[in-house]
Amino acid sequence: MRYITEQELRDAFADGVKPGFALPTDAKLTPAAREYLADLRVYPDMPEGNPAPGNTTGASPAALATAATVAPKPEHMTHLTPGELVLKTHPRIVLRGRLDTLEAEILVLQVAAAERGETALTAPLTDALQLTRRVLGSEVSGKALGGWTLGGMTPQAVHDASHRPQAYGFAGHVLPDAAQGWAAAQLNRLRALCREAELAANLAFCDGAGGCSRVDLVLALNRLSSFFYVMQLQAIQRRG
Repeated sequence: MRYITEQELRDAFADGVKPGFALPTDAKLTPAAREYLADLRVYPDMPEGNPAPGNTTGASPAALATAATVAPKPEHMTHLTPGELVLKTHPRIVLRGRLDTLEAEILVLQVAAAERGETALTAPLTDALQLTRRVLGSEVSGKALGGWTLGGMTPQAVHDASHRPQAYGFAGHVLPDAAQGWAAAQLNRLRALCREAELAANLAFCDGAGGCSRVDLVLALNRLSSFFYVMQLQAIQRRG
């Protein structure tokens, strides 16, 4: 008798949860492996008894992930992590939705700007899209965001330009207005959508006492919304 470990199961499901899992007749699951399958809502037929762990070598990952039973995922729930189901109203899932919307709107503006010959928007929008995707990837993986720039500007430079526009060659702060033109209006929309994503990040990771577990994500979204404002100022300036 041998035991199948959690790591063997992770290897078996490396490309996603398969249609099922068949436990070999000569094997049992370690407690950690059993818990891992329960988290994935995969329920194999298992023999009775619980002998002491023995040799864990044997079936390959491909053989482990053959035929099995996977409990259907409720439609009102989704995976926060591969092993954790949560309601779709979970704050982090809401944040992912906001980031998804922001990414989609940046892409729409990229296409429209290219069709209108607004080439000045190409590079900065690419930077904004890449940072949005990095924020989403960092949130999902739990890994630190790391360093970044926008339009060649550091986070501090973006902050300064958005708060002291005169020091960066702009006439001053502006309120959105139709007379500022198409590009400025589109960038103001991205700024507002990014602000919504930032607020969602605060709700997901920050508490009422002032603590925040993902300051890197909150700061990045704050600066990204400020960057869209700086781009708005640039668009107004180009329009003359």
